[in-house]
Amino acid sequence: MADIEHEFERKNKIKDLTSLMVHKHYCENDSEFIIDLMDKDITWLGTAEHESAEGIEKVSGIFRQFEDKVPKCNVYQEEYSVQKIMTDAYLCSGKMWIATLPETNINLRVHQRITTAFRWYAQGPKCCHIHISNPYEDMVEGDIGFPVKMSKQSYTYFNEQIEEQKRLIEAQIEELKRKSYEDLHTGVYNRNKFVEIVKCEHKIKKVHLGVAYFDLNGLKIVNDLQGHVSGDRLICNMASLLWSIFEGKVYRLGGDEFIVLDYDLNEEDFKKAVFKAKKNLEDNGINFSVGISWRSFNNSIQEQFEEADRFMYDEKRHFYEVINIKEK
Repeated sequence: MADIEHEFERKNKIKDLTSLMVHKHYCENDSEFIIDLMDKDITWLGTAEHESAEGIEKVSGIFRQFEDKVPKCNVYQEEYSVQKIMTDAYLCSGKMWIATLPETNINLRVHQRITTAFRWYAQGPKCCHIHISNPYEDMVEGDIGFPVKMSKQSYTYFNEQIEEQKRLIEAQIEELKRKSYEDLHTGVYNRNKFVEIVKCEHKIKKVHLGVAYFDLNGLKIVNDLQGHVSGDRLICNMASLLWSIFEGKVYRLGGDEFIVLDYDLNEEDFKKAVFKAKKNLEDNGINFSVGISWRSFNNSIQEQFEEADRFMYDEKRHFYEVINIKEK
């Protein structure tokens, strides 16, 4: 039983090493790793008819020439089987798909085979034979006058790569679009997004609209007395607290000005949400002014923005009047 387990472990080790050699060659172009596994009397047969060599010096020299020459690939659908061919000697047969990565600007996908032979020494296994081959020539059974099957495989792979590049480009465009609408300092939407919403308001289906205009009080005082780092931290805290109540509905219009656009809540729930946001800000020591506007008919972002703006400045005026009185 122990002998069976011993052989099972050895065979699995040979499978793992053969797979690792394939990945090191096609995925990482790491020839030195493969050379370190070679036995001194290694024999090698490559995919091309002229590719063959014997002995560690010749074979390792050829593999070192592969450095930076093999385009990076994906290896998948690997299958390996190992046979013990004599005492401490094992033969591994494998097959796998190898496909070039899109960034290589090479479109190739082939079904490939590998045969390796290992001798097992006291120090561990050493590879004494490597044979790489493709399972078919360009012309295969059923092709007449033209390698149809191979051509179709290349065509399919080429189109898959095109679709993958389209997907990546679309994702990059979406990411750039997202960043163009995101305030990089606070993470909420920026003025660009707000302007875009106003321009496209006619496309938005809304039964009612709630607008809340928040503005920090005393930011200049904080910047002058505590530094701009403290002022920036104050702005970010305010943005985060507003977002926690109105997620996906907060826009930073300027240095310390935030607008909330809400199409979902009825008047009572909207005012409750604004009250909750106000309490969160107050509990975190943030002084602010706010104006709100809510309509269930004739709603207009621009008109309600201006209305909320007036109410907000009425509050702000009162705040600074109180400060002046205290200073006197």
